[in-house]
Amino acid sequence: MLGPLVWSLLNTAATVLIPFGLFTVFARTGEAWQVGAVGIAISIAEIVKTLCPQGFYEVLLHRDIRREQDEAAFGFLLLSGGMAALAYLAVLGVTGHHLPDVRQILPALMLLAPKILFDVLAIQPQACAVRRGDAKLIAKRTIVSNSVAAAFGISFALAGKSLFGLVSYYLVQSVAGFALMIWVAGAPVRPRLRWSPIRGLLKEAGYASGVRLVGAANSYADTLVVAAFVAPALVGAYNLAKRIETVLMSASASFSAIMYQPAFATHDGASRRVMIENAVTLTTLIIGLPTILFVVFNRDWIVWVFGARWIEAGPICALAALSGLARTYGAIHGAILSVTGRNRALLVNAAGSAVTGLSLVAALAGHGLVWAAGAVAMKSIVFCLSSAVLTMPSFASTARLYLRGAVLPLGAAAVAAAGLERMIRLIGPLPEHWAAPLAILLTVTLFAACMAHQYRDALGRIRRRGR
Repeated sequence: MLGPLVWSLLNTAATVLIPFGLFTVFARTGEAWQVGAVGIAISIAEIVKTLCPQGFYEVLLHRDIRREQDEAAFGFLLLSGGMAALAYLAVLGVTGHHLPDVRQILPALMLLAPKILFDVLAIQPQACAVRRGDAKLIAKRTIVSNSVAAAFGISFALAGKSLFGLVSYYLVQSVAGFALMIWVAGAPVRPRLRWSPIRGLLKEAGYASGVRLVGAANSYADTLVVAAFVAPALVGAYNLAKRIETVLMSASASFSAIMYQPAFATHDGASRRVMIENAVTLTTLIIGLPTILFVVFNRDWIVWVFGARWIEAGPICALAALSGLARTYGAIHGAILSVTGRNRALLVNAAGSAVTGLSLVAALAGHGLVWAAGAVAMKSIVFCLSSAVLTMPSFASTARLYLRGAVLPLGAAAVAAAGLERMIRLIGPLPEHWAAPLAILLTVTLFAACMAHQYRDALGRIRRRGR
């Protein structure tokens, strides 16, 4: 029988690979300014969405939640989601007044408003399903909803309407995801606007909602800041880089929601420290290695995946990938804080990260997007360590954990990959374009061989504890 880890991996694959594949299609077929405009609209939608009480998800994970509390939370999510959709339309209209590219395709971007409502509504049934340990059904829901949305998006793209393909993908993904989540949760609750059942949950839910708000600002607000300093085509390049970062964050969120948060919520401090070590090891193997190989061969990857016209975005994408990787490690510690009554500390740390990141982007975007992306990557590393310190016994133990579990193995992989590519170019009579793929293949093989034993032990422990 497949365990929670395997289903978490499948859920992550559906969450990451299908949207990324669709974005690749649209990046190749759509206009750069349209990609940038949709990126701005999605940034607005995600930020507005965080004004809703999404922190109910964390508090609804606890097993002592009563049905009347589920009903009341669902009612307030329905009300806030509808208001957020209207707020999105208002903000989008103001943005279109100042940005001609947004104004030019405003009717298409307005179609994204229902996405906010259905994303917010899905929080309660998802928490209910995770509370019961239905990782298998959640993964199936993600696969089906993303596949259905992808079919709609590709149909428009093949018909020469890439803009509507991209917009319809986002919209159908949310609508189908909500419908399937209601089915997965089973016995759906009726939304009720009752204050008394959730009064005791509001404090932690408020802190958790604040964490989501600053997290969205961390992920999306910088796109809006960049739009104030550079041309629309460059906004498209920056949005491409943010897509790389978002891919990593989506993978991290999938693991946290299905496996880490439920497991951390039901184990004590000593067990959690062991689980942190295992999670860091698995993150290095599953997410860290592909990220580092992308960083080393960023221009090659950009050409292979998105096409040669985006090649100048390679360095920006590489730095965004490093930022996303650091935030992925930080999310491990955030998962602990979110389910152990420490959302206030998590909120303070996340707010510091968001404010620092936006300040750096505002200060450096006018000097070049590479400078801005590099500063954001350094910021993400610093705040990853600060969140780790909150869940580890000391800074020294945090440093040892990441030196042994991330820095040394990934640094060795980067050096090996670059060295192997150089060696292949020097000694082979092979076509030059074969060097990077062969170097990647050899590096993956060596890395997997070196970490096989450690990975097997960590996999077994995490899987047993996640049940």
